[in-house]
Amino acid sequence: MSILAPPASGHALLHQVLEGDAVLVRFHFSDGDRPYFETYQVLGPDDARPFQTGRINALGEVSFRPNRPGRWKVIVATEDGHGAEARIDVDPGSLAVADPGGAGLAQAARLSAGVGYLLGAFGIVALWRLQRARRSRG
Repeated sequence: MSILAPPASGHALLHQVLEGDAVLVRFHFSDGDRPYFETYQVLGPDDARPFQTGRINALGEVSFRPNRPGRWKVIVATEDGHGAEARIDVDPGSLAVADPGGAGLAQAARLSAGVGYLLGAFGIVALWRLQRARRSRG
């Protein structure tokens, strides 16, 4: 039976950090295989409670958007007992600023626009009444 068994190889879980708007950490075993759909936790600087949890994607990657600078940790534990901890230092200048998206105008801008619309409507009504008064005199 031992003749048919495959040769044993080291099975360390390694990682690579890729930086961009979000932090992307790619995990892989020493033989090149990926730890597909294994569980992970992302911990913020000095946090005991996870910032994010989930499963590694089909590419062997974990991505997250840190909300503050400091040392972040991505901890992966596989079902067969392997694990890895990636430490990522996030600088204040590298934080991505969230775009408010559909938040629209700020309150002061909305107030100014509202006043402008009211003044415009008042001007149109005033011109209409002036025109009407001129027609009735003439």
